[in-house]
Amino acid sequence: MTDSQRAVGSLRVRMLVSAALVLVVFLGVMGLVLDTAFRQSASQAVSERLLLHIYALLAATNEVQAGVIDLPPSLQEPRFNTLGSGLAGFVFDAEGREIWRSRSAIDLILSAQDRARLLSGQTPGEPGFDRLPVSPDHDALFYLSYPVIWQAEAGDARYVYTVIENPDPYQREVNSFRNSLWGWLAAGVLVLVTIQAGIMYWGLLPIGALERDLKAIEQGEQAYLEGQYPSEIAGVTRSLNLLLSGERTQRERYRTTLADLAHSLKTPLAILKIESSRNDQLPKDLSNLMEEQLDRMSDIISYQLERAVVGASSLVKTRVPVVPVADKLVAALQQVYRDKAIEIETDTGDTGFPGDQRDLMELLGNLLDNACKYGQHQVRFTARQDQNQLTLCIEDDGPGIAAADRERVLQRGERLDTRVAGQGIGLAIVVEIVERYHGSIRITESDLGGAGVQVVFPA
Repeated sequence: MTDSQRAVGSLRVRMLVSAALVLVVFLGVMGLVLDTAFRQSASQAVSERLLLHIYALLAATNEVQAGVIDLPPSLQEPRFNTLGSGLAGFVFDAEGREIWRSRSAIDLILSAQDRARLLSGQTPGEPGFDRLPVSPDHDALFYLSYPVIWQAEAGDARYVYTVIENPDPYQREVNSFRNSLWGWLAAGVLVLVTIQAGIMYWGLLPIGALERDLKAIEQGEQAYLEGQYPSEIAGVTRSLNLLLSGERTQRERYRTTLADLAHSLKTPLAILKIESSRNDQLPKDLSNLMEEQLDRMSDIISYQLERAVVGASSLVKTRVPVVPVADKLVAALQQVYRDKAIEIETDTGDTGFPGDQRDLMELLGNLLDNACKYGQHQVRFTARQDQNQLTLCIEDDGPGIAAADRERVLQRGERLDTRVAGQGIGLAIVVEIVERYHGSIRITESDLGGAGVQVVFPA
């Protein structure tokens, strides 16, 4: 599994990504709401400021004659008096004719459409605030128009006071707020995600501890889940401990029953074998045939019992040191093959078999026995282990196995050399054990000149 696949499958990563997405969506919506509210507030502030300028223009207005008004060329607000200040004032009569403009508006050209927009749909005493587009290349100008009725003895006259302001100050204020707002929101997302990651790490620590305990049980370092777990997963750990206890009890029951069965069957078979060899009245061919079949029955019983034991112990594994088992087997085989003067070389190092000791004994016993049986003078056994796997290799200096026969010899009951005693079950037991522990077995050519058998188990 790749790192990306493990990341996608991680509960912590999924929760963190989900929380980050929720925060981004929530704070993004909140940011848009705040941005909209600020722009509306800033726009309202512009409207109120322009209305104050209107009131200042009204205060500066003089009536030169009945119903006819005029404003001084210089006003108290200096921006009205400065060209390019961004603030301009106008006064229109009832027919829409311009009767006054401030000095700051000398270079401002209003089209008929703009003039109509400034004067349309207004009730005296009610200000009209909006934006006036002047060109596609520039932001629309703010304007506020305020119709008034000027009462005079000659009659009432209608005028429209208009103030126009450049939107640059407003836009700078909005941009400054936006930069600050989204900067703080982005920082808030990072801080909250970091805090959330810490909370998730702390909250999921018990699951990591449970994973480590389960791995320790699988590797044979402990028997049960012994940690202190939160109430949410305490029920699961209790159930797993009950399952482990039941499995161990059942496995011991299997072993006891199978040991009794082996003893019950092998003893009668041994008696039959002895009696057949002592009985001189039986023909020699019949006596040899009976001994051969009795040996075969004994091998079959051993094979089936071993197969049952391996299958019953698949849940809980132990880690068995290879060195003591290998030394015991080598000492026994050197006595058995003393006449051949076989030299057995071992190089095992600090290695451990991830399973039952009897499984390792059976596997190495069959492979070393075959190597001694077919080897001429030398047998070599090496074991290497890293974090991922345990590799066992048994080599001899015998005739070897042809490449075409290497797959066939691993099948149950297959024998290439019928001159040597045996039923072809030993390698079948080895293959069965290897498969039960999810390992692999391969026959190669040895550096010693004979056959090499390489067995690999996941660590």
